[in-house]
Amino acid sequence: MTFDEIHRLIKKGDVVGLRHELDAGVSPNLCNHFAWTLLMLASLEGNTSAGRLLISRGAERDVANDFGETALSLAAQKGHAPFVRLMLESGAPKICRPHGHSLEDWVRVLSALPPAKIASILDLISTTTPQK
Repeated sequence: MTFDEIHRLIKKGDVVGLRHELDAGVSPNLCNHFAWTLLMLASLEGNTSAGRLLISRGAERDVANDFGETALSLAAQKGHAPFVRLMLESGAPKICRPHGHSLEDWVRVLSALPPAKIASILDLISTTTPQK
């Protein structure tokens, strides 16, 4: 299955289909020519079920794409708090440089989220620690 086909599974929320493809040998770290990973795609959709599955199968949480974005920064920028929490609790590093900005500036200045949502995401980033 191609990256784009798996992207469609994630976009549809088809976790069963994604699990099937991973069982068939698709790498949880499959990426496209811009270094976008499957975990990044799940983060854009806020699909925590797909994110948990990918992480459980070994998806790397610290990978940055060609734009310096990580799954964490993408979820934060989109305001997907449950996915941000998943990433942070699973040990994703808070230090990243999406488009040359700090994670906090990326969310605060460039997310276009409502101010209350920005505050909640920034609070989540500053207070969540990895689970043991």
